[in-house]
Amino acid sequence: MTRILITGASGLLGSNLAIEWSKTDEIYGLFLNNRPELPRVVPAACDLLDAEGLRRLLGEVRPEVVVHAAAMTSVDACENDPAAAWAVNVQGTSNLIQACPPATRHLIYISTDYVFSGLRGHYTEADAPSPVNVYGRTKLDGERLIMGSPIPWTIVRTSFFGWSPGGGGRTVRRCFMEQSLASLESWSTVTAWTNRFSTPLLVNNLAQVLMEIARLGLTGLWHAGSEQRVSNWQLLRYLAECVGGGAQDGAAEGAATAAAATASAAVDLVKGAAFQSQPGLG
Repeated sequence: MTRILITGASGLLGSNLAIEWSKTDEIYGLFLNNRPELPRVVPAACDLLDAEGLRRLLGEVRPEVVVHAAAMTSVDACENDPAAAWAVNVQGTSNLIQACPPATRHLIYISTDYVFSGLRGHYTEADAPSPVNVYGRTKLDGERLIMGSPIPWTIVRTSFFGWSPGGGGRTVRRCFMEQSLASLESWSTVTAWTNRFSTPLLVNNLAQVLMEIARLGLTGLWHAGSEQRVSNWQLLRYLAECVGGGAQDGAAEGAATAAAATASAAVDLVKGAAFQSQPGLG
């Protein structure tokens, strides 16, 4: 049984990944504010900005695999407070790398398609990053720190959607889709961008991909996405049709949201095709 530590365990990806992985391995879920009450997962409270506390915790847990899913992910919040975004996404990543004990043999970093400008779309791992907003720039800085780590590393650029365990609540934050569903069920109108495209994976499928990456010991830079390129509007329109609500389309506007609305940050699955041929996949 492998000891695995997942940061951001109260988030959408972290919580789903922790639950799925805990069926076969020993999982520790790192959190800051919302203590995740997840079956078979050992919650571990620590601030990524507390370098000494983080070093002490990882020294006690001695994780063999660390998945870094924690981040300040709100594009608007990052634009409004770039210092906080840098602290969490860059300094927090640096602290985590330095806190990993000798037992850690694999470090997996969750990145984003926001490291690209979106002016072209269909990006591959060979394309040079060109972020246009604070969130993308801080995640790219985090990537560079990971690449300089002495620990064998994997960077996974992705976008995803799905549902938090239990629908999000006291212990797990509600994700964007759940917030939108609540608005639609109350007959409120939800506005979604028509000019921001991605190739999102269902979070449960992304969890399986990450588990296989760890199991197979795959390292390096990877893009993980679906075959279908969709806009935020298309996703929410489908959700609205399911519950009989209304979704209003609109282009992103304003200083912060305009920076978020990269026209097409969709990633191509060049490595993904090879990944599907690996044992245990496809």
